[in-house]
Amino acid sequence: MHKKHLLFPLFFCFFCLLYTSQVNGQGRSDTTVTINDTTNIEALFKKAREFSYDNNHSQARRICLKILERKPNYFEVRTFLGRTYAWEKQYDNARTELSRVLIERENDYEALNALFDVEFWTESYSLAGDYLKVALGFYPTSEELLLKKAKLQIKLEDKGEAALTLRRILDLNPGQKEAIRMMNSLEGRKLSNNFQASLLVDLFDNKNAQHLGSVEVGHNFTFGSLTFRTNYADRFNKKGLQFELESYAHFTSTTYINLLAGYSDKSILAKQNALTGLFPNTKATAEIYQKLPKGFEVSLGVRYQKFTTSTTFYSASLSNYYKDYWFSVRTFITPKTDSIVKEASLNKSSITVIGNIRIYFGDSDNYLGFKAGSGRSPDENQTLDVATFYQTFQGGIELQKRAFGRWIMKCDLSYGKEVPIRTGDIQRISTTITLKTVF
Repeated sequence: MHKKHLLFPLFFCFFCLLYTSQVNGQGRSDTTVTINDTTNIEALFKKAREFSYDNNHSQARRICLKILERKPNYFEVRTFLGRTYAWEKQYDNARTELSRVLIERENDYEALNALFDVEFWTESYSLAGDYLKVALGFYPTSEELLLKKAKLQIKLEDKGEAALTLRRILDLNPGQKEAIRMMNSLEGRKLSNNFQASLLVDLFDNKNAQHLGSVEVGHNFTFGSLTFRTNYADRFNKKGLQFELESYAHFTSTTYINLLAGYSDKSILAKQNALTGLFPNTKATAEIYQKLPKGFEVSLGVRYQKFTTSTTFYSASLSNYYKDYWFSVRTFITPKTDSIVKEASLNKSSITVIGNIRIYFGDSDNYLGFKAGSGRSPDENQTLDVATFYQTFQGGIELQKRAFGRWIMKCDLSYGKEVPIRTGDIQRISTTITLKTVF
């Protein structure tokens, strides 16, 4: 009898708990949604996302639909609504909502991205490829879209093209860990090597010219890339040879570092005039890059060059990929130096500012670029000590196109005005042709 008396309260508690759970669950999924003039729409949309991430997609949809009744052109909400249908495999409903977004905004990134997922998940690979092609036409440098392109190519057994796509991602972001993981899974199709050759011709207003040739070979490792480069210069009947070793090493998927060391044999440099060495005897670069949200990237670094005297440059940059554009601003700060050259203009700190804009066409291999700047830059393909110039101006245009197969050609045309010490202004027109490939 005592046991029966004990069982009754236990069963009563059990049913109370069960009823409470059911009520809470029902409240969680069937809460009535009302919107009035004082409703915070953004907060309500945030709540819908929280419901969906908690697998309560039906309640998330109720909120989204109510928001759309109030604001039918809130495309982000409609896209998320389509996502909730896709997550529950209601693919036709997902297509309907996402297509409604694209009717109004054909370049909507999230809607195109979601429609690719819908077609990829339903194994409609041809349609998935079509949506991806459209999306990359608007956003050719999107790492997310390029990763999806590589996954689609792997699914279609086109591992060679997948490797090429992954290389493009690593060119944009050497620290992209997912691209590195996928590349390593391709076995014999990794395309881990790269080759590049370039020729620069400078024409000066005094009728003289200089030529600079460069050949490099690189390889991708698990830590990043390593490149060996040889530069050859012929300037006013003087010749120079320089060797460089450069690496891009990644720490995380958003952080990587650029390291470079260069050397030129002293016997090749012109000794009769301390200001006419073709290449610095030694040079070094160290710069760390950090990816930020919304396509931004910042960097901080230092450059070192030693001709007869040494010069240190401190560098910083800010860049952004926005749709099919790339914007970049870089500055170099050269602190005051105790140079043997006593001109006042060289015995004070100087600042260089260089801006770049690129417009991409269809993918990251094809673009048109413009640049302009003022000041001394240690990154330019120069064969004169930049510390011997107290003022420079430059502007140029560049065009890169896929030539054939895996080969890419790039052409640069630029104008510069340089003011060396002890002489008058020098104007130059520079042309560079570059060919590069991966294998």
